[in-house]
Amino acid sequence: MNRLGRLLPVAPLILALALGARFAAFSVEPFGPQRVNLDTGITTLPQGGILTDNEQGWKLKGSFVEYREGSFVSVKQGEFLTDSYRLSAQEIRLDIPRQTASVSGLTLQHPLFSRLWVKKAVLFLDEDILVAQDEVRGEKPLLEARLMVVNLKAKQGLVLGEFTFSDSRGTLRGKGREARLYLYLAGNSVKGSTRLPPDVAALEAWIRRVP
Repeated sequence: MNRLGRLLPVAPLILALALGARFAAFSVEPFGPQRVNLDTGITTLPQGGILTDNEQGWKLKGSFVEYREGSFVSVKQGEFLTDSYRLSAQEIRLDIPRQTASVSGLTLQHPLFSRLWVKKAVLFLDEDILVAQDEVRGEKPLLEARLMVVNLKAKQGLVLGEFTFSDSRGTLRGKGREARLYLYLAGNSVKGSTRLPPDVAALEAWIRRVP
């Protein structure tokens, strides 16, 4: 049997059952047909779908989805949704064993920023830690930087290297690789400070864990 012959569409009856199917900790809800490659074990949802983590409670939605059970999930034009933040991106790829997501073309909505744009990032799923890399731009407050670590659960962040940060109190600028800016919530306002708390090293340590 040739390779094309092994790329099988899922029959309508099986598709109906698959709406509630699970692999690893996920439920899969396809928006259209599914195709399974028997050689690679990769399932493709060409019209996209929604994957739900039944243990952690987040959802991953994409206009095009590929996954292999226990290995990876890749979506294009995707959204990663939790109770506390929303992340949309051009592409999101989950490494299931590592519990990480590599993200490109990212827009984040979170209490620290009404909107944050990042060229690429790594999200550590178990801990809700985002390492934002390359062309980091925040709105309300304004931020321009190259590297930032955000604890999405604790609502705090650390900017590393050169940055420009502006809020109602004025503008802070950092120059050189050793510059640091700590971001935190004070009531309903986001504040930035170059005076770092003692535990800030724990945030910086996440950079060394990026795959």
